[in-house]
Amino acid sequence: MKKIVLVFVSVVILGSIFSSCTKEGGNGPVDMSLIVGKWLFSRSTVTSSGITLPYSNPNLKNEEGCSKDFIEILSGAVVKNGDYGLNCVFTEKTGTWLQSGNTININVTGTSFNDTFDVTTLSATELVLKINGTYSGQSGVLTLYFTR
Repeated sequence: MKKIVLVFVSVVILGSIFSSCTKEGGNGPVDMSLIVGKWLFSRSTVTSSGITLPYSNPNLKNEEGCSKDFIEILSGAVVKNGDYGLNCVFTEKTGTWLQSGNTININVTGTSFNDTFDVTTLSATELVLKINGTYSGQSGVLTLYFTR
């Protein structure tokens, strides 16, 4: 009986150790060395008063039938914003970026990327940026999702 209790206690302790080391998006440092590269815009949401909804405006959406919009973060503090507009007309604008901790300041004149974003998720295949602001007249958090 003591062996069963000892095994059970060991499993509980090990389980709590491993679950406390699991990183959830936005809770702790992210590996910012993965930020450099081309990120394809996937979707955006806005959260206000505890409610999360899909969010879209002309600057934050992929045109149907076109390639995906993107941001390309390059070494040397250069960033490119690629946008496929109506009839898949492509526009690319270049700007700068600066990283500090888990935040990235992106400045591309004439685009929706002119502010400081929290990097809440960053892996080899996924980038999630969040920013507080006013969206459709409501205060909330805009979340931008990108993939490679």
